[in-house]
Amino acid sequence: METFLQDLRYALRMLRKNLGFTVVAVITLALGIGANTAIFSVVNSVLLRPLPFREPRQLVRVYSEFPTMKLNKFWLSPPELLDIQKEAKSWEAIGGWAPSGQNVGTDAEPLRVTSAVITRGLIDTLGVQPELGRNFSAEEDRNGGPRVALISHGLWQRAFGGESGIIGKQIQVNSQATTVIGVMPPSFAFPPGSNDQVEVLLPFQFDPANPGSRGSHFLSVIGRLKPGANIDQARSEMSSLMAGWKSENRAQHLLNPTGHPVVMLPLHEDVVGSARLAVLMLMGAVGFVLLIACVNVANLLLARAEARHREFAVRLALGAGVKRMVRQFVAEGLVLVCFAVLLGIVLAYFGLKLLLLFAPDSVPRTGEIHVDLRVLAFTLGLSTLAVFVFALAPLAQIREHNLANWIRGAGQRAIAVGGQTLRKALVVTEIALAVVLVIGSGLMIRAFWKLQKVNVGFEPDGVMSFSVNLPASNYDNPNRLRFANTLQQRLAALPGVQSAALAGGLPPLRRINANDTEIEGYQPTPEGPAQNVDYWNVVGNDYFKTMKIRTLEGRTFEPLDDGDKAQRVVVVNEALAKRFWKGSPIGRRVNPGFANPKVWATIVGVVEDTKNAGMDKPAGPELYFSAAQIAQFGLSTNMNFLVRTQGDPQALSASIRGAVREVDANLPVYGLRSMSEVVERSMVQPRFLSLLLATFAGIALFLAAIGIYGVMAYSVAQRTQEIGVRMALGAQRVHVLRLVFSQGFLLLIIGTAIGLGGAFALTRLMKSLLFEVTATDPLTYLSVVGLLAVVALLACYVPARRATKVNPLVALRYE
Repeated sequence: METFLQDLRYALRMLRKNLGFTVVAVITLALGIGANTAIFSVVNSVLLRPLPFREPRQLVRVYSEFPTMKLNKFWLSPPELLDIQKEAKSWEAIGGWAPSGQNVGTDAEPLRVTSAVITRGLIDTLGVQPELGRNFSAEEDRNGGPRVALISHGLWQRAFGGESGIIGKQIQVNSQATTVIGVMPPSFAFPPGSNDQVEVLLPFQFDPANPGSRGSHFLSVIGRLKPGANIDQARSEMSSLMAGWKSENRAQHLLNPTGHPVVMLPLHEDVVGSARLAVLMLMGAVGFVLLIACVNVANLLLARAEARHREFAVRLALGAGVKRMVRQFVAEGLVLVCFAVLLGIVLAYFGLKLLLLFAPDSVPRTGEIHVDLRVLAFTLGLSTLAVFVFALAPLAQIREHNLANWIRGAGQRAIAVGGQTLRKALVVTEIALAVVLVIGSGLMIRAFWKLQKVNVGFEPDGVMSFSVNLPASNYDNPNRLRFANTLQQRLAALPGVQSAALAGGLPPLRRINANDTEIEGYQPTPEGPAQNVDYWNVVGNDYFKTMKIRTLEGRTFEPLDDGDKAQRVVVVNEALAKRFWKGSPIGRRVNPGFANPKVWATIVGVVEDTKNAGMDKPAGPELYFSAAQIAQFGLSTNMNFLVRTQGDPQALSASIRGAVREVDANLPVYGLRSMSEVVERSMVQPRFLSLLLATFAGIALFLAAIGIYGVMAYSVAQRTQEIGVRMALGAQRVHVLRLVFSQGFLLLIIGTAIGLGGAFALTRLMKSLLFEVTATDPLTYLSVVGLLAVVALLACYVPARRATKVNPLVALRYE
């Protein structure tokens, strides 16, 4: 132990003596360790940490599908959930929920919170009981039961100050007195994996004897397998049940194995979803950064070991064995790594905060991401590995014949050819790693650039959007329309406002409706599309004007359509027109199934497609209804409004809130943002990945440039005498420059060739993340090669310039 402490003290003295080397090595290694620690925190929380429920491996997400309509991971209807509850024996418990939003009254102004109506069995399924109070009772879950709620720990603290008497307290939820019967624990994260956590849980309160239409799919479902049961058994049982139901033909629209099957996924697998590839790709990227950092530090240590050959020779001559020398190298590596780990943890802490600030909602469980013991153990493991790597790097120079040569030639400056070869090999390695990383980053950036150029079908600049939720108890159907018209008039009258409109759904990303819609005269075929429309949108007359959506044929809604005796009319987008009609759809009719007898509506216009399934997907068929005509059948209480202004839309924020207060002071305004921001938010995941990969690629390029510079500078220093002889014999500056640059570019060519091969193989894994860009995009590959050539040129320039300034007389006397 005493000997090891001596080694540590000696290591500290040596590193303090070579402060420049120490600073560069510590910062280089800290960048790699910090980036890896930050990203592993994400991997740990998203992929490795179990979900915060009892025995989470027993939880299964249950979906339905419509293969012919390409509707995967679809919701279930209440009758379908009842069928599974009654007849499937694999479940210990199973429950469903439907997300919504509620206005919660507080002593200050009302809050808009995310909520869900849940079946009573959901809490038991998840296995998380309230920290205060209790779960819903059977009486509270029945149709017409009392108004009760469970609230989140966060809402309890934020809105009610954590008051001890919250249980039994009546609060206003959507303007209705509701009794709080429980507070969920702080660890309760629901829906699983969502970053928009539910803060109010309400009982579903449906009647099992009259559960509604089988075609009304809106329930998300989770089941808990019985002890000893597994998901394969549950799938097999479900397949048998569906086959039996199909043969019995007991009802229309039954779950069946072919046309409408049940799909089951382990809950953790479902939560992680498509984010798994993105997170693992980031982990791979920072792994490359750490490797490059380690290669750079190893190169620095090799150069330093070559410079210390006299020290090694003397110590060997005095009786120090190779093992003793290795112990010294381990001590020096340990000191370097300890400083790097301390700095790396600081960088990881702030880097993780910055990462979470920009993390998209599509990355699940971001609220659970933090540095914990597992992350620190990962950092310790990386550090231990780095210590041994750095101990082995100088060891490559400690071979008996090298030491003997150093002893015999202590007065000569010998060129360590073996060391130079190893250092060049390390530089080639880091160039190859950098090529793979930069190409991956380039592909993501190019895909994101193309995504930004996509035509969204409307003009987002200058438009402000916001939402309100009308309490159903205060607003019946006629009053909902009256509210919408009054607010729209007040918004349109604001200074600088050009127009305002109501909208049921906002582009460019909406939840799919997939509503059955009868198309007059259409005869469906097994190969053709079903009579189903992806998106319905209830809009005000000025919607198309406010959004600047082009009319391709016919007209849009007009005031003459608002009268009670007006003809029922609808507008379709281009995608819907092409799906069901070969020619013009103007004058054709559709039946949305609002009432019996049928209510047919005539198509009066075709408008340009607007993005509705996301920026990276084609627009789905969309059917527009007039809000004035739909009111008699029931307007939604969730309303979106759009305001187009001549100036900065953000400047309207206060005026919009004031206009809403003038109509109803108890309504909170939420989602107040410009449509440009809405469009930007829909692209947040590719932007996030592009930004992070570009950052890591920049670090990799910087470290690779340092590596090339270090090798070339050392090579020039070692070949000073040779360069002096060449210049004394008549070599010109251009010849010396060519000598240095050719050596540097040879390393670049070899490293690039290896890196291109690696990129060609690895970038195929990220194909699903790329938009309109292939994994072997020639422009990206050529651009990266050009960029690396410029980096290598700059890295070689300083050593090359120094070589041209060698004085031949000084160089010849150098030894």
